[in-house]
Amino acid sequence: MVSEIKKGKLIGAVIAVIAVIALLIYLGIFWWTMLGILAVIIILLHFSLSINVKASRAEGVKITAKYLFLTLYPRKKSSQPAKPNAPPAYEYNDDDFSELDDIEDADEDEPESCDEPPETEPPTPALTESSDKAEAVSEKKAKAEKQKPDKKESKKEDKLAGPKPKGKLAALKEKFELVKPYIPIGWKAVKKFCKAIRFEGVDIWAEVGRFDAHEAAIYYGAVQGALFDLLGKIALFFTLKLKRADVRCCFGENKLDGAAELTVRVRPSTLIAIAFCTGIKFIITFFKERKKRKQAAKANATA
Repeated sequence: MVSEIKKGKLIGAVIAVIAVIALLIYLGIFWWTMLGILAVIIILLHFSLSINVKASRAEGVKITAKYLFLTLYPRKKSSQPAKPNAPPAYEYNDDDFSELDDIEDADEDEPESCDEPPETEPPTPALTESSDKAEAVSEKKAKAEKQKPDKKESKKEDKLAGPKPKGKLAALKEKFELVKPYIPIGWKAVKKFCKAIRFEGVDIWAEVGRFDAHEAAIYYGAVQGALFDLLGKIALFFTLKLKRADVRCCFGENKLDGAAELTVRVRPSTLIAIAFCTGIKFIITFFKERKKRKQAAKANATA
C-alpha cells in the first residue's frame, strides 16, 4: 500500500513538472525561467556547508552538519508504527518425531551390499631393457637435430617479428612519461581543494596534572607540543582560523581533561570551480601531448 502511494506521488510530480514546462513554453518565457533557475542554483551553491564538531571528555563527540537552514546530520528519527505481535511459538512433542525414528530403524535393518571388484587381466609383458635404451637414444638424437636452430631462418624470423618486447621497467617508464605532464596539475588541484576547506572558530583547552611537579611539567610540555604540532600541520594544508588553544598545568593532582570545538566550512561553488578549471587544463595538456607524440612519430618515420 505504501509503495503504491509513493508511486502515485512520483507520477503526480512528473506530470506537474511537464505541465509547468508546457505552460512556460506556451507563454514564451521558458528560457527566461531556466536562466532564473540557473541563477538561483548558483547563488545557493555559494553558501557554505558547515559541519560543527564538539568533543569533550564528559559529553563525548557531537557532530552536526547544516546547509542554510537544513540540518543534514543528525537526521530526525521517523516515528514508525508498532509491529504486530508475533504468533506464539509451536511446541513440539515426542510424537512428532516418531515417524523419523521409524525411518532410521528401517535404514539400519537393510543389509549393506558389498560388490566384489571385477577380476583384472594380468598386465602384458614389458619390452626388454636393451630395446628400450636403443629407442630412447634414437628419440633423443632426433629431438636434438630438430631443436637445432638454423641461423639464417632465425634471422629472418627476427626481422619479420619486429622489435622484441620491452621489459617491465621500460614499460613502467613509458607509462610514467605518459602520466608525468598531468602530475603538477593534479597536485595543484589537490592543494586548492584543501585550502578551500576552512577550519573556523577552533577553540581547544586542556588541563593536565601530576602529583609530582617534575612529572607534571614534563606531561604539560608533551601535551602542549603535540597540540600545537597538530594545529601547525592542519594550517599547512587547510585554512585555519584559531580562536583559542590553551593547555593548563595543575600541580598536586592527577588530572587529564579537555574539550574542543570547531566548525568546518566549505563552499560547493568553490569546489565546482576548481574541478572545472582542472578539467580544462587536463584537456589542453592531453591535446598538447597528443600533438607532440604525432610529431615524434612522423620524425621517426622520416628518419
